[in-house]
Amino acid sequence: MKLVRSAHHEIAQMRAVKTESYRVPLLAGFHAHLAEHAQVYRVLDGAANVGYALVLEDHHGDHVHHTLLETYLDPVYTDRYEDLFDLIKEEIAPRAYLVRSDECLLVTALLARGMQLEMSRALMVARAAHPPEDMPGLSLDPLDYPHLKAVHAVFLHARGEAGAPSLEELEKTVPNDEWWVLVLAGEVVGVVAHEVAAGGIYGVIDVLAPYRIPEEQLWAVLTAGKRLEQSGLVPSALVDMADHAKVELFRRADYFTAAAYLVFYDPLAGRPSVGVITREELWAALQRGEHMQLVDVVGEEHWKKGHLPGAEWLDFRSLTREARKRFAKDEPIVVYCNDFG
Repeated sequence: MKLVRSAHHEIAQMRAVKTESYRVPLLAGFHAHLAEHAQVYRVLDGAANVGYALVLEDHHGDHVHHTLLETYLDPVYTDRYEDLFDLIKEEIAPRAYLVRSDECLLVTALLARGMQLEMSRALMVARAAHPPEDMPGLSLDPLDYPHLKAVHAVFLHARGEAGAPSLEELEKTVPNDEWWVLVLAGEVVGVVAHEVAAGGIYGVIDVLAPYRIPEEQLWAVLTAGKRLEQSGLVPSALVDMADHAKVELFRRADYFTAAAYLVFYDPLAGRPSVGVITREELWAALQRGEHMQLVDVVGEEHWKKGHLPGAEWLDFRSLTREARKRFAKDEPIVVYCNDFG
């Protein structure tokens, strides 16, 4: 086996076969976007094309982060996923591996190599689009210009200023009919996003109404689902698996988890882009008053007994997901455990 840098059109047919092999042939929007910008590698056995790999290259100064996004091997080669993984690791050394749970052979290969696993997002699909129960005063209306400020306020309350789209960004979505507003007695109390996934079979929805009771949020999910069904689409959702309330909301609407996006890390190789700082260097930096965020990943009991001043504790099993939520992208972060940083 060998890897050859290639172009997207050279693997188009194999990608179509791979998508159709899923029980639910639905590619999440975020994954499709990343794949579009990924570097293509064809997998060759002699002169024969037997598969491909998509690798996202994220440039940071003098180094590059590699993330494996997608792999495929011809059915005749399904017993070679461990070999492919070893080849990719040796030649490209990805810092992370993004895999769907229904890619059983690749998941097994990564687990067999001792990769650390983090659950990421759940791909949920409605078994049936059930009609909502009557809730007087509630309506789901298309986002229009008069509603922009109210919708912006919902985002600010739910996601903070850093995570909320600007008014200008929201205004651009109006002609595309990407958002509905959840209105209660004339007041905007939430928003519902909806889009047609690649392939034109599934419609993906998301509900943002964090301050409403679950019954009102459920009404929004069911109402949006019926509208998608009426337009010929199967209702589906992509949910952060750490958002237990959101997962439970879609389960109540009779959605099942068709697949989960998993992230694997190599505990031995570490992160190629992350340097190591000694205790002495850290202490000197603190004495100089350098700005940094200290993150303690020792066990919670050890944290309670004592930790460095100004540090935050994070469970190492959810470190990546929580760090993305809590810390700015360009913020210097020092992670320490029992013996090293």
